[in-house]
Amino acid sequence: ALLAPLAPTRLAAQVVEPPPFGIDGARLDTLDVSISVRDAAAVARYRLDLSNPGDFLAEGRIVVPVPPGSAVGDLVLSGGPETLEGRLLDAGDAERIYEDIVRRLIDPALLQSVSDTLYEVRAFPVPPGERRSVSFTVTTPLTAEGNQVAVTVPWSRMSPRPASAAVNADVDVSWEVRAAVAPTYSLAATRDGPGQLSLSWESGDGWSPATDFRLDLSGGEGLLSTRLLTYRPSDEAGYFALLFAPETQPAARVDRDLILVLDNSGSMEGEKLAQAKDAARFMLNRLGPGDRYGVVGFASTVSVFGEGLTPAAEAAAGIAHVDRLVAGGSTNIAGALATALDLAGGERPATVVFLTDGLPTVGPTDPESILAVAQGSAADRTQMFTFGVGYDVDTLLLDALARDFLGTSHYVTPDERIDAEVGRLFERIATPVLTGVEIEFDGGGVSGLAPDRITGIFAGTQVLLAGRYDAPGVATVIVRGETAAGPESFRYEVSFPERAYGDPTVAQLWAQQRIADLLTELRIEGARDSLVAEIVKIATRFGIVTPFTSFLAEEPELAFEEEAAEAELEDAAAAAPASGQAAVGAADDIEALRAGDLDTGADALRVVGDRSFVLRDGVWTDTAYDDEATVERVVGSADFATLLRRDPSMAAVAALGSIVIARSGDGFVRIVWPNPDDASIVTATPVALVGLSAAPHRVDEGADVTVTATLSAPLQSDVDIQVTLTAGTAEPDDYGELASIPIAAGETSGTGTVGTRQDADAANETFTVSLGSLPETVVAGSPASVTVTIEDVAVEGRIRARRLSDGRVEVGFQPTGGNVIRPAQRIILAGAQVNRWVVSSDVVVDGVVVGRITARLLPGGHFEFGFNPVGEARVLPRSRFVPADTGVGRWLRSSPITVPLPGPVLAAPDGG
Repeated sequence: ALLAPLAPTRLAAQVVEPPPFGIDGARLDTLDVSISVRDAAAVARYRLDLSNPGDFLAEGRIVVPVPPGSAVGDLVLSGGPETLEGRLLDAGDAERIYEDIVRRLIDPALLQSVSDTLYEVRAFPVPPGERRSVSFTVTTPLTAEGNQVAVTVPWSRMSPRPASAAVNADVDVSWEVRAAVAPTYSLAATRDGPGQLSLSWESGDGWSPATDFRLDLSGGEGLLSTRLLTYRPSDEAGYFALLFAPETQPAARVDRDLILVLDNSGSMEGEKLAQAKDAARFMLNRLGPGDRYGVVGFASTVSVFGEGLTPAAEAAAGIAHVDRLVAGGSTNIAGALATALDLAGGERPATVVFLTDGLPTVGPTDPESILAVAQGSAADRTQMFTFGVGYDVDTLLLDALARDFLGTSHYVTPDERIDAEVGRLFERIATPVLTGVEIEFDGGGVSGLAPDRITGIFAGTQVLLAGRYDAPGVATVIVRGETAAGPESFRYEVSFPERAYGDPTVAQLWAQQRIADLLTELRIEGARDSLVAEIVKIATRFGIVTPFTSFLAEEPELAFEEEAAEAELEDAAAAAPASGQAAVGAADDIEALRAGDLDTGADALRVVGDRSFVLRDGVWTDTAYDDEATVERVVGSADFATLLRRDPSMAAVAALGSIVIARSGDGFVRIVWPNPDDASIVTATPVALVGLSAAPHRVDEGADVTVTATLSAPLQSDVDIQVTLTAGTAEPDDYGELASIPIAAGETSGTGTVGTRQDADAANETFTVSLGSLPETVVAGSPASVTVTIEDVAVEGRIRARRLSDGRVEVGFQPTGGNVIRPAQRIILAGAQVNRWVVSSDVVVDGVVVGRITARLLPGGHFEFGFNPVGEARVLPRSRFVPADTGVGRWLRSSPITVPLPGPVLAAPDGG
């Protein structure tokens, strides 16, 4: 087995030719990735399972992308006569030895670098009908920015692509992991502690790695744990995803009313009714002390337990009533809803859980009439969650009820348990943090928010809000709602950048959320030309399968059937059936889309940022392309360099294949990789992307920050990377200067230093280093900027004191250059014992508790003063005594002292 890293080349990287004799290609069956996430790095163990279904020897040859800045090693080939481990060799020697071993048909494996983020794995031979596994380690440094880290498996550009995949992540970090999100992938998670999680994901049938796997881990601090992801590679409106989980201060629990509405018609007989009863018992046993409940059963007629609502202390009687329900009769949904909503008509918040397995057959039976009955009986503070059991349910009605009453709809198929599904929901909604949620953006030019409504925010859950923006700059997000203590609002300032290249999946997140909203509207309101057109437009651009867009498995290209969409539009009933397996599946699909279970279709689809590409006649083609004129750009040419400077996202697009047609600006370009023998291309000006990093991201005041500029490939001549420094919360004189970072010819990185000064302010401060004007051979990559936090390690000042007329002493603390800070409890020493130290209350400087002033009475009536920093030994100024004969009311001051600051400060956003 051989491990051979090659030196990075320019964009037109050469690929090693296969052996000179004919062999079949091995199939990549599975990619298994096990990730260990620690404070400083993520170590991912990749295992590639290869098989040979053919009749001849096969070579496995896989191109594997890795995250930028990663180190690759520890190659192992297994599955043959013995397990072979890799050794590090010169690249040329490694390739020559591999070819020699291939000719002698002895098991080798080769892992070589194609560029700084692309590696090629080769394994030979894979005998007919046998399997081989190749594994290696990818180590990626983790640096937190904005209280978040991201772990990526960039498998969308693997070639060939795996037929199946699995990811397991073991997270063990010293900080609290508040949110763990993998956009477009649904994770199974187990939490073992604040910073300890086990996460897993496994592909299903028909999966295709059209988008990379990215695990976002964010830490929670303050009342509103908020993070903003953005993507804006061009002047077109950008995309954003806002993740937040508001918390309120502890307050008395608000008593609630719970009304259970259970279908006990004839079709519920047997196991379905038994499971519904189990679900009812589960909820009734978990009521709060001050809660009340009601139980409504319905078949041909409606039955109610007790007279009105019953206290939670008498839950046993309600459970006994549920146990006595017997299946039989028809389905009176309108009567059940009217009765339940009448019970919920009080002043307290009420939650209705409505469960049925059938279509309405008694009373009003059309959805519009039933909705009118429900709306006429509803109180303002009522929330409804609906459950459809089996396939014979009116999904349109249940979806509409959940929408109108600010809840969610759920469907339990015949192979699922009712009690488990209801139990999961009840656990989630048992502790509401914020209800009646309203979100407002002040600034940013925000549009297209999705989902279009948020029914409530519950303890332990995060909210994802996606949208678009066209006004870069600072904006304020205002989240309002009702908490247990009453109305509350949270405000948070976010920054929408002019350009953001780092999170292309943000665009995909917005697309799937927006399509889910449109499909819900279409199902409930009926098909309309404008709705279908918008669904098709978004789905086509982002490669998402919907009822109106599909891929033909027989051909490796996208086939959005316009005629089929028109036919479905003409027959709204067929496009959105109300009941049956298809209807339940459609309703579930929308919820899966919201949750991130994204189906992006066939293997012939690739997603790059906010564009989707399909393979047509060997050309990767933008799905927005419709036989329009194109301008050809050859990779490595001066014209391609100009294109990259105007649109840096074209670098990732060009990596799709040898010929790519893509939208850039107002038109389309045809990107062609050159023939390596083309001398005109070889001598053309090479181009590299550049990104910035800083170490450390958080620096003690007075220390230096090293800023590194990294190129995607070495260049033929020296370059200066211009940078600009911009103050955030810091003052411009809190940090030094840095105009440019030099990178020598043949090198891929250079560094510069920014000094920071010992600052008198106690609050941490930030500044940002950004790319400035660049030479023609360099294009802005990602990240194009990096934010540095200056952490204050100490505050300087003096203790102030004065004697009062009654013999007591008033104290304060005056930071250098600031005003006197008077603690809340600052009058001390009246009647104090000699030589006994007493303390003031907390001294708070710029929102940070730095310690307490301490003093003692000495023999003869003198006073001595000192300062007790948080977690540190007492600090005594050189001049610290107040004579006994000091005049009343005269302020004295000590000599200067330096007070060490406590560890990292958790700053809370405004909660009003």
